[in-house]
Amino acid sequence: PSAASPTRHWPHHGPCGWWRSRRGPVWVWNRSSSGMMILGLAIGGLRLFFCLLIACLVRSGKLRVLFAPHGRGRAHRLTGAALLCWLVAGSFCVIVRPPPSHNMGDGWAVTCLAFDFVLGVLGITTTLTAARDFPHRLVANRKGESGTLSESAVVTHGEMIEHSFYQGLNLWQAMYLHSTSWLLPVRSSNAGRLGLLWLVTLPWAARRLFPVNSFSANWKAIGKSNPNENRTLMRVGNNKHRAAPTINSMYFVKKWQYVFYKHVILHGLNISMALVETNGEMKYRGALPLSTEWRVFWLCLNTSYVIEFFLQSLVKRRDVISQRTMLLMNALLMASSSLAASTAVFGAVRWEAALVSVLLNFGNRGRDVVNTMATAALVYIFA
Repeated sequence: PSAASPTRHWPHHGPCGWWRSRRGPVWVWNRSSSGMMILGLAIGGLRLFFCLLIACLVRSGKLRVLFAPHGRGRAHRLTGAALLCWLVAGSFCVIVRPPPSHNMGDGWAVTCLAFDFVLGVLGITTTLTAARDFPHRLVANRKGESGTLSESAVVTHGEMIEHSFYQGLNLWQAMYLHSTSWLLPVRSSNAGRLGLLWLVTLPWAARRLFPVNSFSANWKAIGKSNPNENRTLMRVGNNKHRAAPTINSMYFVKKWQYVFYKHVILHGLNISMALVETNGEMKYRGALPLSTEWRVFWLCLNTSYVIEFFLQSLVKRRDVISQRTMLLMNALLMASSSLAASTAVFGAVRWEAALVSVLLNFGNRGRDVVNTMATAALVYIFA
């Protein structure tokens, strides 16, 4: 299309084309054989991960013990089993967009919307039932150890509650992406899209009500104990134990994956979707949450959110998987997620929005709602 064309299009999915800003077309990585190869590796890595996980569960003979609806944690066992089945089914059935056809749009769109909604609800429910059913309120790990990767630590109540906040963000963002791309009529107006942007960012106003667990605390040197710590807490782990360099490196990678998630995938993408005008003729063809690239990434992201807790539980049983196997499976999932993000996000995010979001985060920390709306205004005016 020529630069003079007044038509403004949705961003094509991932590495597959271009999109037009208010001041002309913006070229992004075009779909190529390398892009398709990366997408294929991400899909293969995700499916391989689930195959390995199921093989470990079957080999251990503990499926009934882990998921049977009896004894302590009955609600968590049931919701956890439902979530695992939902993720596995999604990785094989709700991941590759069918070929375009005259009547494909509505069916595929509704399928993706329903899948994302159920996925979000199951993720929140699984987290909250774990926090309720397991008495970890009086458990505190040694400094420098986290319950998700360290062999001598356990997942604390605070980590579970914090996790529920981000599960809620996943559900809220999924509904926002569907709403701004094809679902709600308000997507056709600037005011409507900005209103949806404010709504999807609003939960950050309650972030301070949830616990905060720092990634960097897992690789920083252990100093003197805090004299103000609650002495009634049950300590887990050995004072002399330090996390292995491999675990420290994984937490370092997770830290920067989180920064990328927050300011590119979350705020950056939400702002980008709010500033792109829709074209009615491309209602389904250009909808980001319906693309194969996004389906792969969304499954990887949601799997990463819950599976590290589950894997650590399996390690604690000693007879399902080993610590080394758990770390290798986590590394496989992290690699697949990174590959999927590179295909799903590059063509949809306005990078100036992500950059401004990062800068405002450092200068005005803890004010995500204000920062996001300010970033949207700055990008709209100057980009």
